[in-house]
Amino acid sequence: MRISSKALIASALVLASATASMATELQPASARSVDLGAYRGSAYYTVENGRYRVVATLASVNSGSDQPQVIRLVTTLNPDQTVHLSVPGTLGSDGRETTIAFSRSGDRVDVASAD
Repeated sequence: MRISSKALIASALVLASATASMATELQPASARSVDLGAYRGSAYYTVENGRYRVVATLASVNSGSDQPQVIRLVTTLNPDQTVHLSVPGTLGSDGRETTIAFSRSGDRVDVASAD
């Protein structure tokens, strides 16, 4: 069986997009790196009285300033709830925003690219 180069390229693109959108499970009180393009940082969650409190703190990168902009998201996720965090594209770029999503399903909290 011979596979065409077009089929191989199409398969690689499908695999790459599926991998990019895969969720990563967060562990309670254990920070994970998050990347929103122009902003990078970490996110974690804690369980407080049965409530899942998600905290994400990010700082601007390559801003050309000694004082990077810092943003923080603090939210409580109920079961089967998702919250999105996005930043706009940089000036001179294609202008597309970058978005990540924090989702709670049962006792699990996942973070994934939502682009």
